[in-house]
Amino acid sequence: MKEELFLQKIKEEFPEIKWKQYRPIISGWDHLVIAFDNKLVFRVPKGAYGNSRDTLFNEIGLLKYLKGKLDVNIPEYIYVSRDKSFGGYKMLKGEELKGSYFEKLDLLEKEELIKQLAVFLTTLHSTPKTVVDKFSVRIDSPDENYIRLLDDTKKTLFSRFNKDEIKITNEFFSELKDVLRHEYLNALVHNDLTSKNMFWDSEKKRINIIDFSDRSFSDPAIDFAGLWELSEELVEKVYKLYDGRKDNKFLYRSKLYYKRIPFLMMRGALEGYPGSFQGGYKVFRKRFKLI
Repeated sequence: MKEELFLQKIKEEFPEIKWKQYRPIISGWDHLVIAFDNKLVFRVPKGAYGNSRDTLFNEIGLLKYLKGKLDVNIPEYIYVSRDKSFGGYKMLKGEELKGSYFEKLDLLEKEELIKQLAVFLTTLHSTPKTVVDKFSVRIDSPDENYIRLLDDTKKTLFSRFNKDEIKITNEFFSELKDVLRHEYLNALVHNDLTSKNMFWDSEKKRINIIDFSDRSFSDPAIDFAGLWELSEELVEKVYKLYDGRKDNKFLYRSKLYYKRIPFLMMRGALEGYPGSFQGGYKVFRKRFKLI
C-alpha cells in the first residue's frame, strides 16, 4: 500500500485522529509504518491483502495475550480498522538500544536492563503451544531456512565477494549446519530482537520492545542473537538470569545466528528491501573480523 493511500484510509477509518505532522519509519521490511506527532504509530502489511491481514490481526491478538504477562512495554493496539488490515498504537518512547548507547548507561541502569531482558525472554519463551497455535504463529524449519540462505548466498553474493570472503563464508555455513543438528526445543520467539526494535526509557527505567511481525515458533537461541550487538558481557549476564530451557550449544548457536544477520541484510537489499548492500557488506566484514 502506498503512503498516500494509507494516510487516506486512516482518515476515513478514524476521523477523530488529527495530526500536525507525520513521518514514515522506513527500517521495516514487511510493513508500511507511519508515526504521527511522535504520539501514534500506524502499521499496515506492505501487501495488505489475503493472509497478510490475518497475520497482523493475529499479531495484535498475541500482543494482547502477552501484555499482562510481561514487565517490559510492548505495543498495545487501540485502533484496528474494520477490515482488520491495519492498526495503530501509542508510540513507545525511548532511545534505540544500540551498543554505543548501552555503554553510556550507568551500572544500575545496565543491571535493570539486563534483568528485564532476561525476564522478558523467559516469559515469552514459556508461552504455551496452545497460544502459538491459536494465533497462527509460523513454525520455522531451520533446515529449510539454512538451505534457502545458502543457495541465495551462493547465487547472489559470491560474485561480489573475493576469495577470502567466499572461503570464510563457506566455513561459516559448514559450522552453522553442524550446530543445527544439535537437539533443542522450539519456543515462541520475537525473531528480530535487534537494536531497531528495542528502546530504553531512561526516565521510567524500562525497556520498550516493538515489531513482533517476524514472530515464530523456533529456536529460542535466536532471540539472543541481536544482543551480541550490545556486548558479550550483556549476553552472558542475560543468559545467566534466563530461566528458559537451556542446552550446551545455546549461546554458540546464538552467536552464529548473530553472524548470519549480514547475509540476510545483503540479500534483502538486493531484493529491494530497505537498507543497502554496502551497509550489510560492512557489517559482514566487521563480524567476520575482515576489517
